[in-house]
Amino acid sequence: MEAKDLLFADFIKVIEGDLGKTEWVTVFEFLGDHTNIDNGTYFSALIADTKLKDVLERYDWDLRIGGGRPGFMTRYNNGKPTTEYYRYSEKGIEPLVYWRTFSGRKEFLLEISEEFRLYFNLLEKITDANNKTLIYINDDGDEDQAVQISKNKVEIKLKYLKEFLAAKNIHLAIYFEAMRFLDKPLEKLGLRKIDEVKKHDNYTYSLCVRNLALGDRKSQGWLLGKKLIAGLKDFNPTIWETKADEKFEEFIIGVDENGKEITCSCNTDYQSSPGFLTPIFFKREVLKKYYDDPEKYSVEDGYIKREGFWGLQALNNHRDHVVVWLGDLKGMPYKEQTHWRAFNLTPSTRKISHTDYTRNIEGNFADPEHPELYFKYKFGLFQQAWHKQFGWHLFKPLSAGDEHHMKSLHVPTTNGQKEFDDQVASITKIMIDSLNEGELEKGLTITKENARGIDKFEAFSIAHGFSAPKMIEFLRNLQDLRSAGVAHRKGSKYEKIKKFFDIGDKELPVVFEDIIIKCVWVFNTLENRFITEKM
Repeated sequence: MEAKDLLFADFIKVIEGDLGKTEWVTVFEFLGDHTNIDNGTYFSALIADTKLKDVLERYDWDLRIGGGRPGFMTRYNNGKPTTEYYRYSEKGIEPLVYWRTFSGRKEFLLEISEEFRLYFNLLEKITDANNKTLIYINDDGDEDQAVQISKNKVEIKLKYLKEFLAAKNIHLAIYFEAMRFLDKPLEKLGLRKIDEVKKHDNYTYSLCVRNLALGDRKSQGWLLGKKLIAGLKDFNPTIWETKADEKFEEFIIGVDENGKEITCSCNTDYQSSPGFLTPIFFKREVLKKYYDDPEKYSVEDGYIKREGFWGLQALNNHRDHVVVWLGDLKGMPYKEQTHWRAFNLTPSTRKISHTDYTRNIEGNFADPEHPELYFKYKFGLFQQAWHKQFGWHLFKPLSAGDEHHMKSLHVPTTNGQKEFDDQVASITKIMIDSLNEGELEKGLTITKENARGIDKFEAFSIAHGFSAPKMIEFLRNLQDLRSAGVAHRKGSKYEKIKKFFDIGDKELPVVFEDIIIKCVWVFNTLENRFITEKM
């Protein structure tokens, strides 16, 4: 440590500068071990505005670490004691962070004010024994980290802290204290004794530099003080959003005589012109965001949703595009509306699929038409029929950790290799890895060494008087496509398997659509042979 470190130039630069102004604000921290403050300590308290003048008059802390808990206080009036319960130790000063210890035990806890947690309705996520995060979830379901708590540190994101202070009409005092020691006296360090207090309109601190006679500690620097942080200046609390607060995106409804886009707000109804049922067209890539995050979103036949937050009626059976009624778009959060706007197409000569027309215009029932949607529909029917016939599922239900493979299964929306590989992995998980080997091999003698799912499925079929070499060939090639092209580096085996699926001759979305259609063919073939009561 250099002599100049006793002057805390680095520490003071932060205090007078960025402390309380960065995205994350440290409101509690032991910069070293909590039993030794040599490296520094941060603490904080909420200060009523009526207390500001008094608080800035003194550089010492208004609340000590571990203080601020509820308790009792006894006052004497003419020798008679009066005991009162108090929530905080001093009126107008309350803790934001609680450092809780337990009667001499080694354990301690760091907790944020319950009022702060409840104000933003924060969700606690525990990473491990020493780390947790408090999450803010907005009305659209988007998550944002608001508080980070580690073993010796608490940070709050500035925007949440400033709003909370504004809502309560208070300030935050960030307290700091640090000591440093050197093994030489001031004279040998070229320093002089200092004992001064510096005040500003939002901070005050004391700097003490002196000689010391404490073992090998011959000199000491001691910094102690506080800085006040104000809330938002333009804060205007509202209990609910008004019509004036709502935002609506505009979507393409046509083109004019010069070929320029004609747009209209989705804030429409059935009496408006253009009306609620004006068809708006989008590239199918608009769905990729939702397929890529199946834990949040679900793309279903005719419907897209974020569970618990929003849903959208969508005509998604056409091969090339997705159609949504103009008025339905306003039911989504504005951020989602802007996402869809980025994939908006001009109507041109585009049409609604036959299935969607039958359902939405004619009001009749129709099976899904798009291969990915029909596959999921047919898979569910086949599973039920097979279970009714045999008492067990041919394809074991996916575990909770694998359910995303079915939810996110789709014909790739781009010609990208990664999206194709991901879908190959999913369809293989569903069609091959999930074969119910335990039930398939019951009562059979399988001579093939290390027989796996497809081997057992083939043996089961033959034992029931049914041979389907083309179906088995397709399943084996699908398994090899996943093994050679997804699970391992693409090499000579992948180059060979590409020919079976026409990879290179066809674009990848078309290749995968063919795979999906052949999987439906498998269901139909097995249904015709094994299912007595047809689906």
